Amino acid sequence: MRCPGQDTQYWKADAIYEANCPECGKPVEFFKDDTTRKCGHCGHRFVNPQMDFGCAAYCQFAEQCLGTLPEELLAEREDLFKDRVAIAVKQYFKSDFKRVGRTLRVARYAEQIGKSASGDLAKGNLPVIIMAALLHDVGTAADRQPARDILDGLNAPPPLVEKVLRIISGLDTAGMDDPALEVVRDALRLATIAQQGQQETRRSGLQDTDLEHGWHTDAARQTARSLLKAV
Repeated sequence: MRCPGQDTQYWKADAIYEANCPECGKPVEFFKDDTTRKCGHCGHRFVNPQMDFGCAAYCQFAEQCLGTLPEELLAEREDLFKDRVAIAVKQYFKSDFKRVGRTLRVARYAEQIGKSASGDLAKGNLPVIIMAALLHDVGTAADRQPARDILDGLNAPPPLVEKVLRIISGLDTAGMDDPALEVVRDALRLATIAQQGQQETRRSGLQDTDLEHGWHTDAARQTARSLLKAV
């Protein structure tokens, strides 16, 4: 059965439209099921700005339905998928609101640190980093199968599953060198500081100068300073 959204018999008059090329501004005609089109004026190929890629975030048959997905869509697909992971993690923890709160806090710091990064880390790994942060407390250090089960249950592509699990497993392995893993480690430490608060952190014997050390990213170090300055 063909997806109704891609079957021309269900199309209406607005199924064909024009979009301005982001490079030269000339109009380019799109059919609603076109993932990309090349501008006839300057030759620039760009993603269909009106196409709804929401289903591609989770459908395991998206490639067959939409054709060869452009790089921009693959990145968006993972970005949308992380939201479904967040919902699944909340369902896994059920009424354990303390763990839910901490998990979301870790994910928020991981996203904040990742967005401040540059190069390949910021470009391609941010959704993976956030998913790893969301799943870090699912299962145990000795058994990460529950985290895999969540990803498999959402029909996550195998390469994505392995990338996320590699980061999670690395949290329990000293000396593993991985920029994405370092972001999650920093996010975990920030979540602990935020949860304890300024007074509790200092009562445990740590001073501001102590918290200048041990960070893997500058963004995390700056955030730690802000947390300790907060009232």
